Amino acid sequence: MIRKILTLFLLCLLFTGCSEEKKEEEENIPQETIDYIDPVKDVFIFGELKEDLKYKIKKANCNADFANYQFKMLGKPAYAGIVKDINDNDVDLGQLKDFYLEVVSVECSHCKKQLPLMVNLAKDAEYPFVQYFNVGTREEVLSLYEEEGLSMPENMIVLCRDENLKDFIKENLALKSYPTLLTYKDGKVTFDAVGEINEDSFAMLNTLGFEEVIDVNTLKDKYGNDLLSISRSIDDLKNDLSKENREKLEALDNDDYTAQLTYQLMGKKADLETINTPQGDNFYSEVDDFSVYENEKLVLLYTYLRDNSETEKVEFINDLMKQESDEKYIVILVEGLESSSFALKNMSVRFNCPVVSVLGKMPEDFFNFGLANYPTAVFLDKGTFTGAYSNIESKEKYTEALGIFLGDQCIAYKSNN
Repeated sequence: MIRKILTLFLLCLLFTGCSEEKKEEEENIPQETIDYIDPVKDVFIFGELKEDLKYKIKKANCNADFANYQFKMLGKPAYAGIVKDINDNDVDLGQLKDFYLEVVSVECSHCKKQLPLMVNLAKDAEYPFVQYFNVGTREEVLSLYEEEGLSMPENMIVLCRDENLKDFIKENLALKSYPTLLTYKDGKVTFDAVGEINEDSFAMLNTLGFEEVIDVNTLKDKYGNDLLSISRSIDDLKNDLSKENREKLEALDNDDYTAQLTYQLMGKKADLETINTPQGDNFYSEVDDFSVYENEKLVLLYTYLRDNSETEKVEFINDLMKQESDEKYIVILVEGLESSSFALKNMSVRFNCPVVSVLGKMPEDFFNFGLANYPTAVFLDKGTFTGAYSNIESKEKYTEALGIFLGDQCIAYKSNN
């Protein structure tokens, strides 16, 4: 009897050991993980600076905050090629070390308005002044000066549009507005002011451009992280997408919002645990806990209802949800949350998915991109935004959007780029 008990005990130990070993092996099996494309990061560098530096930068930047792309210009080298000036003389910009570069256009009203001031400032400027018309032929520039009754100062180098210089500026400086005035010290950008400038701004620009030069290595957040590397623009994200995926997105973009919303959302994590819904009889709140969807493919369909005549809109959205894929849906009522909820309560049709009336208590990521047209779908894959489709027109196009944003070839996956 004792021998039988011992035999059973040993068998149990053996079985348990095998089970534990099998469990351990299962745990060691590498799980498939999705590597999403790196999202745009909304770090506002200017807001992280000390107050005294912020004051000086703002004063030198035409009383405006310094944008992230302006910080990214700092330290960029000057163009090293030879260009022709307006008198057809060769100018080697690579030989200029300390100088001003004003990038303007003959079609820009702000450039025309500040032209007299720039001419006067250039006359007494301590360093060479280069005025480059990125838009404008020699004849157009000469005509502009004549219209304003101005003569070009001897120490001002005026350049007309040059294709090589244009391409260099586009690739290295990413200028977005005319006029833009840059300072170079030792052949590198030390400051750039965007917009019309005045004498006070110019004086401070000189200070930051040639005396109190901003050290880009000191641009850190409160945790010591490099702000320039943290900041990531939409252009950065676009460059990470394959040409094929950019073309897919552009082809889907029927109202100039789909691509914009997608670029701003793609790759960002959604903090589903923090979502709450308004309380009260006037609101729909059929989802108590959004976090239950964190491991799902989720589509948030934003729409609004004005009255009980909107039954076709409900039926259209219900038809969109008749897909063979496995995504979950939530309808988000916006545009007068109470009135939309009231309209739905008086309709003879219902949405074939949970409905909530949320706006103010949604996380910023849901609304900081600015919804413009309805219905708009926002796509999430396991708690990560993969894109948005604005102003859904048809079930066929929506099915195409599903494949782009939640399919195996999802454009938000690094592996597909």
